[in-house]
Amino acid sequence: MSAPAPEPGFFSRRRVRLVIARVLVVIGIVLAVIAILTGRWGLLAAAIITVGIGAAFGPARIRR
Repeated sequence: MSAPAPEPGFFSRRRVRLVIARVLVVIGIVLAVIAILTGRWGLLAAAIITVGIGAAFGPARIRR
C-alpha cells in the first residue's frame, strides 16, 4: 500500500500565498507612489519588481 499524501507545506497553501501576493502588491504600489512623488527612479524600478513578484504569487500560479 502507498503512504497517505503528505500535507502541503506552509507556503504552498492557497490562502497563505494569496495573502503574501496581496501584501507584496500593496508594498509595491506604496513604493511606486513614493518614488513618483520624490522622483527617485531606482525606487520606482524596485516597486515594479515587487509588484511583479506579487503577481507571480497570485492565484494563476496556484492552479495545478
